[in-house]
Amino acid sequence: MILADFAFNSVNLSDQNISNSINPKKKIRSTEKKMGIIRSSFSFIMGTVCGIYIAQTYNVPNIKKLGHCAVSMAKQVEEKYRKPKSRDDV
Repeated sequence: MILADFAFNSVNLSDQNISNSINPKKKIRSTEKKMGIIRSSFSFIMGTVCGIYIAQTYNVPNIKKLGHCAVSMAKQVEEKYRKPKSRDDV
């Protein structure tokens, strides 16, 4: 009887521990709540610094110019392989 009662109580205690860890009303410590502006934007700042370094050190192509070149080439291919207009469409 005592052994069964102990096993039953230990199951109830473990269920309470699980429900406490899942409980959304659990209080959050003030240190966990606040991140700070530098800590929250660390990846953005590091990406900017790395981008500036790479742009100054290496020969990085101009993406806008490259995009315009690709669009003009696509237009040339489209005009070259376009179906001829039929007489009924005019």
